[in-house]
Amino acid sequence: MSKSEDSRPGTSGPAHHGPATGPTPSPTVPQPRPDRPRPTVPPELDYNGRRHRRAMEDATLLDMARRIPTALAQTARLAWSVDRRMVLTVLVCQVLSGIGTAIMLAAVARALPHLFTASSPAAALHAAWPALVVAGVAQAAGSGAWIGADWATRRLNPQVASAADLTIVDLHMRAEVSAYDQEGFKDRSQAAEIGAARAVDLADDAKTFTNGLVQLVSAASVLTLLHPLLLFVLLLSVVPKGLGGVIAARIDYRVHDRTISSRNVRSMMRWWLTTAELADELRANTMREYLHFWYRTMCDRVEGKELEGAGPYLRITALAAALSGFFVLGMWASLAALVLGGHMALAVAGTAIVASQTSGRALNSIIRYGTVMFHHGLYLSDYHEFLTEVRNSTTNRGTSLVPTAPHTIHLDDVAFAYPHKDTPALHPLSLTLRRGEVTAIVGENGAGKSTLVRLITGLTLPTSGHVRWDATDLAEADAESVWRHVGLVPQKNGHWPLAARENITLGQQREFDDFRVWEAAESVGMAAPLRKLPAELGTLLARSVWGGHELSGGQWQRLACARALYRSPGVLVLDEPTSEMDPRGEHEIFRALRELAPGRITLVVTHRLDNVRMADRVIVLDKGRIREQGTFDELVAREDSLLAELYALSKDR
Repeated sequence: MSKSEDSRPGTSGPAHHGPATGPTPSPTVPQPRPDRPRPTVPPELDYNGRRHRRAMEDATLLDMARRIPTALAQTARLAWSVDRRMVLTVLVCQVLSGIGTAIMLAAVARALPHLFTASSPAAALHAAWPALVVAGVAQAAGSGAWIGADWATRRLNPQVASAADLTIVDLHMRAEVSAYDQEGFKDRSQAAEIGAARAVDLADDAKTFTNGLVQLVSAASVLTLLHPLLLFVLLLSVVPKGLGGVIAARIDYRVHDRTISSRNVRSMMRWWLTTAELADELRANTMREYLHFWYRTMCDRVEGKELEGAGPYLRITALAAALSGFFVLGMWASLAALVLGGHMALAVAGTAIVASQTSGRALNSIIRYGTVMFHHGLYLSDYHEFLTEVRNSTTNRGTSLVPTAPHTIHLDDVAFAYPHKDTPALHPLSLTLRRGEVTAIVGENGAGKSTLVRLITGLTLPTSGHVRWDATDLAEADAESVWRHVGLVPQKNGHWPLAARENITLGQQREFDDFRVWEAAESVGMAAPLRKLPAELGTLLARSVWGGHELSGGQWQRLACARALYRSPGVLVLDEPTSEMDPRGEHEIFRALRELAPGRITLVVTHRLDNVRMADRVIVLDKGRIREQGTFDELVAREDSLLAELYALSKDR
């Protein structure tokens, strides 16, 4: 698992431990009863398959130095694609900020001699004030440029977030369905989603990182001009703190890496513990005591590992600060020796101290945000690699248009095998479907029914053989033009958080017609339930949203059927359309199918064999092959008929 802790709906970051982590449990916290055995402690979790596991710990400074420019370039390209004006604003402001720092230091260098050599304070200020004014204005201008860069970045961030998210969502929707069957597709998708989410963080980090670079270069340039030895002295004063920052960042990452498994699973469990969907089961089956113990154990593990990391972090940062302080003292001693020896003016030494402070802050930013960018950049690379993969698998088959619905669908020696599977889902088979005919497909689980539906509708192309709509081979047809003639009710239909009207008209390009919407709803027995909703067709169907309402499982299935019928498709496919319906609902659905059958090719996949009687033809699949086909009565009357066996078993239940 590679998604971050807030990857499940209903979570917004780390869970608050509350009184469960305190020394004295709250009375409301369930405690293990003495008459019950102690619950089993949850196993330690560690997802070793994470792609970037130990990425920070294993990376050398050279690795980080190579990765950061790549991350900067990827972030710049993404930002450039959404708002070039704001990108240019950030760059210009960064340069202006660095120029402001350089001018400020140069002005300080001009002002200090007057302050140190004047005969009186008044004379010193009189002589130094022009340079001091320049330094103040330059400092203010640099700060203003930083504010401008921050404003531009804030303008960029939501655009970058939307662009990254929209791109990955759009490509998912345009990818071949078979892409989801590729090994590791889900893991790569999750890593890409993390990269998309971190694109915004990278934009902010890149701004601060580049500003640190500009400030460091400006200060170092001024110091080099003042005295070449000062650059070496500067490095001695800031490098220890920088290295300490890298080591401290690795300690932070190590703690994060060792707790990510527990935090991810804890976050998922938190959603299940607080959702209304499982509230009945949790209470009625007395699961609360163990689940609270489990959740508290996970909290304690995360907390314990974070506390373990506090000590090493403190020691490293303290050591780095001590070394940095030691070298700073050495820098001051060196400056004092140069001044006393007559090799450097006192004013130049004062400027060097100011520049070293500026450089130290800049280097801290570079180290801190550089390490963060290194880690974020790994996931941003995942994002770009996944986009390339999915773009190569988007539905782009041919240019032949299918302007009208087919009269016949021919399958010629069609077979299909899923990747990395030893046995094909469908062995070579031939089949013809005709307009006006209702065909039922039955078979045991894993017989290949859903795979056959995908091939007939063009959702998936066969690994061998041809599927033709009339004379058009679907491998050469424009996929969108094929799907415009399909109405599909899948086994798992979407409970879309939209108004009831949009749940029926979803996918239609034509103007909405409420008369046709009500007609489709009436045909599946949903008109009366919809009229009882507060805003009828305008009611939001999402109970989790304020003002929304929920339907029952059977009502959602009816709505999915209404959506398919509203399309007036030439090819209507229903895959287990009535699994959650009551007998009345089933009757209404199949009655509507019979009434609408003359104008289309109708295909029904079902395990409820009593409903198969209404079909003109029944196709029985067995282990990816057509075992038998004919009318229901013909097949049931045959000896050794699989349909007869399945039907008899359904009657015995």
